[in-house]
Amino acid sequence: MSTALPLPPPHDHDATRARLVEAAGEVFAEHGFQAATVREICARAGANIAAVNYHFRDKMGLYDAVLLESICVAKMADLRQLAEQSQTPEIALHQIVNGMLRRMAHAAERGNWHVRIMAHEMAHPTSGLDRVVELAIGPNYSVLRGVIAQIVGLPPHHDVVRLSTHSVIAQVVHWAHARPVISRVWPDLEMTDARLDQIARHITDFSLAALRTFAQESTK
Repeated sequence: MSTALPLPPPHDHDATRARLVEAAGEVFAEHGFQAATVREICARAGANIAAVNYHFRDKMGLYDAVLLESICVAKMADLRQLAEQSQTPEIALHQIVNGMLRRMAHAAERGNWHVRIMAHEMAHPTSGLDRVVELAIGPNYSVLRGVIAQIVGLPPHHDVVRLSTHSVIAQVVHWAHARPVISRVWPDLEMTDARLDQIARHITDFSLAALRTFAQESTK
């Protein structure tokens, strides 16, 4: 279990801490957690090597902070609120997909380390992933599952609901993690606001077509 300190509150604007998180994000994204060194991170951040211990206790504590920063850039601000305020679950699905897509697109534009560091974590999970799942991914997954459960008329724990939830997430994540491939097979594609709207609508309509079929089958 990680002994890292909890992430400070959002209003903490300490400049050295912010530089360390940004520099660490780049280094961890390039080398992964194991190969990254505190010395290189501090050199990029223009900080004394003792600053990591002061702000984060150790390298793992810094990595925890970077992971949470990464997922906070890439996740919806408040999926539960979106779901509750939507008039129908279908509208909620579109708003959630649109929000997730835009967050991931913006994360990819910020030097791309937010996307690459999660790719490292998927390939070689650390204890930091447990905290990210507990604080961000897990709750958001439950909200999306609840919306899909309403559309298909099945309980949130039903396999059809879970499989459908993963299918929706996979469509969104594709546009972030597959960007190096997408840029080669579709070189003239520009991720403008209009294009993001189009992709979000396509994912929603594509998913709803399948979900409505599942809904019909569940009533037989």
